[in-house]
Amino acid sequence: MPDVIVEGDEETVTTAEGSAHEAAVAEGATAVQAGQAAESAAEARAAAEVALQAAQANAETAETVTEATARADGSAAAAAVSADMVMDALKAQTQAIETLAGEIKASRKAAEAPEGKPRHAAPDREPGGGGRRWVRR
Repeated sequence: MPDVIVEGDEETVTTAEGSAHEAAVAEGATAVQAGQAAESAAEARAAAEVALQAAQANAETAETVTEATARADGSAAAAAVSADMVMDALKAQTQAIETLAGEIKASRKAAEAPEGKPRHAAPDREPGGGGRRWVRR
């Protein structure tokens, strides 16, 4: 590219000098951007480490929840078996109470029922006839 001279009020600048200046500015900007990129990379690395720790904590929590769920399922099964046993025991107890109540009713009926006509005691008389009557005093 040929050198072009631009005339201004106070100084003249050649294209090569202007290009060198722009290159120096670009180089400085590149250095600043590289520093910012390094800072961003460091921040991203720190954020990734925090995210990794959070993921590990979540995995541990998930394991704990899985174990707790398994224990809860076992407890629920045991509770269901216990509830069935209690129900069976209550049914047996109810049956025993009904049987005893029937026996009590039957024994009351037997006690209340007369055994037949009551007999009057024979009068106290002297044996052998219609003689004297014995009276106890």
